Amino acid sequence: MVRVITRRDLLAALLLFILPLLLFWPVTIGPNTLLPVDNLFVYEPWLSYRTQAGVGQPQNQLLSDLILENYVWKKFIRESLAAGQLPLWNPYILSGQPFLANGQHSGLYPFSLIFYVMPLAKAYGWFTVSQLWLAGLAMYIFGRTLRLNRLGALIAGMTYALSGFFIVSVVFTMIIAAAVWLPLLLAFIEIIIRKQEEKGLNSYSPILYIFGGAATLGLQALAGHVEMTYYTLLVGGFYAGLRLLLLWWRQATPRLALRLAGWLLVMVLLGVGLGSAQLVPMYEIVSQNFRDNSVTLADVRGWALPVRRAATFLIPDFFGSPAHHGYFDVVTWRW
Repeated sequence: MVRVITRRDLLAALLLFILPLLLFWPVTIGPNTLLPVDNLFVYEPWLSYRTQAGVGQPQNQLLSDLILENYVWKKFIRESLAAGQLPLWNPYILSGQPFLANGQHSGLYPFSLIFYVMPLAKAYGWFTVSQLWLAGLAMYIFGRTLRLNRLGALIAGMTYALSGFFIVSVVFTMIIAAAVWLPLLLAFIEIIIRKQEEKGLNSYSPILYIFGGAATLGLQALAGHVEMTYYTLLVGGFYAGLRLLLLWWRQATPRLALRLAGWLLVMVLLGVGLGSAQLVPMYEIVSQNFRDNSVTLADVRGWALPVRRAATFLIPDFFGSPAHHGYFDVVTWRW
């Protein structure tokens, strides 16, 4: 199952890096930033200088979290580390509150190093490119694991990395950082079960791949978006369950399928353990959240989009766009 990395694989990896770099060229090599700085000018004290600065209506106020929260989080981490302190506590909100436990700042995520060594205004663009590259690379590996040819795996990687989900989520760094690892986890699950199929009724030790899958899950947990970790475990569990049932059916005995199920459980436990540096304090702070039990199930259901919004699956701006500040008239075919 171990494939030799060839020059064509390296070229595919290079292409998967170049494509997001070209897409985000203005905010990496170019002079711009991914930060929606114009959104600051709807708040004081910037609002008072709006005319003087020549800032009009912000392009899209729905992106404000990136500048109002995420940028401030990253800046606070940088300042804390520069002072030789761990950013455990945020003293700037009310009487203070836990900071590192929050998780959504991705402070423990290894690729967040980009934010600590580069100017923050440029770091967001390069971080986005790095994560989209990893997403494409992970899907390419999964495709090759499924025995797709290199072209097919490359197309899969490009489709995943440049999908609508990733492109609209680049302003939520913790989301894209967590989502990139799903295909790689599925690849490890596939390898573990495929090797057993190849060995027939002879058992083997998948320990190397277990560690690889655990490291993948641990990295995802450190990204700080626990919902994405939940979705990944759900998809991974569903995929593993189907593959194990297929293995059971092919071998006409549940013995080895159950054995691999145990190994996969170990992989999950190890992965959660690796991510516990973030998951444990996050669980503690969430359990003490003042918003706990503050809404009912009926309230949550009330937040659901009405059925008429299904039209946006075909025409995303059918009801208007926060970026264009208008709507597209399908009768006159004009904005």
